[in-house]
Amino acid sequence: MATPIENLDLPRYRMSLDNPTPGEYHDEVAASRDNGWIQRWLCGYVVFGHDDVTALLRERRLHQAAGKVPALLAGIEDPVSSLPADDILLAEGEKHLRLRRLVAEAFSPKSIDGLRPAIRARVESLVDQATSPGAGIIEFQSMIDELPVAVIGDMLGTGCEDFPLYSQWAESHFQVLKSSAVGDTERDARLARDAAEFDRYCVGLIETRRRDLSTDLLSKLIVAEEAGDRLTTGELVSLIRSFIAAGIDTTRNQLGSMMALILDTPGAWQRLRNDPSLVAGAVEESLRLLNPIRMAMRLVHEPFDYRDVHFAAGTLIGIGLSGASHDGNHFEQPDSFDPSRTNARDHMAFSFGVHHCLGAALARAELQETLSVLLRRWESVELAAPVEWKHAKLPVWGPSTLRLAIQSA
Repeated sequence: MATPIENLDLPRYRMSLDNPTPGEYHDEVAASRDNGWIQRWLCGYVVFGHDDVTALLRERRLHQAAGKVPALLAGIEDPVSSLPADDILLAEGEKHLRLRRLVAEAFSPKSIDGLRPAIRARVESLVDQATSPGAGIIEFQSMIDELPVAVIGDMLGTGCEDFPLYSQWAESHFQVLKSSAVGDTERDARLARDAAEFDRYCVGLIETRRRDLSTDLLSKLIVAEEAGDRLTTGELVSLIRSFIAAGIDTTRNQLGSMMALILDTPGAWQRLRNDPSLVAGAVEESLRLLNPIRMAMRLVHEPFDYRDVHFAAGTLIGIGLSGASHDGNHFEQPDSFDPSRTNARDHMAFSFGVHHCLGAALARAELQETLSVLLRRWESVELAAPVEWKHAKLPVWGPSTLRLAIQSA
């Protein structure tokens, strides 16, 4: 008979540092993983092993908890999610499967591959604006931050004048996931204003596009149909919200992390320049080693047993995506950057199971095309200063400043 999780004498996971560097974070997670497959954490439990993370992300009796975590940490039992109920990132069961079926074609690798020429052109333009022929110093994160915003703007068929709004809304969306002081009415009011402004914008955009369909993603979503079923206006707003929230902050952080990782590996830049076939592998290794979302949060919706342990409804479980991607039982020399690694795509940067990231193909396209352009345009690159990282407890993480010394090809 399975033992109730609350009856087990488990070690407690707790980072010893408030703001660890990437190396310090992964070292502590590795040490914690050696203490047992599951540990107490916050007001629930956490797992870091690759096999356990894979199994639990596949478990359909676990539901998304991201929008509930701040309230749970504050001691509120069975809280309502602070994120919109119709968000595809949070939907479960048949509702989630229906939404994914309707939008699957628009986000398929084949559809996304059609965007690659435009992505390359955007990267070329950003490089031209930021650099001059010869040698120089650039702040890479500032240069590349606009790329995911511009790509999404192109996909939605909107102009560059809306790009700052997309960036603002993406940041606000993820701020909802971050715990804040109880009674921070100013912050809550700002996030509520952003959400209302965003919804009004989306409804207007949808109504405009319905009157004048084009070849952009929004038009494809409007006409998407399966067995007579179509997306409602509310569902379209939810999809645009999810698209902007999940596709901007994550990708621009990953772009910076990818460059920081490559430049921290002696000889890697020249190796990739000499063999462009390694670009896809380098992207997967960057996602494995420095993914922008380190933890997924799940709540037990229906009781279940796993590894002779019983999990009751309402139990909070942290799924260590980053820890799983560094698991030495699954990856040989797990902390080393190896673009020729054969199982690199087993990483958890895009989660797993029914909630595998819908925009994975788009993120891969942006990362691959960016790296390919930079390898061709820059003969040599090195760090001009130590990387400055965002605070490790932010829900979406990566470099805040990445100064590079470049030599144009």
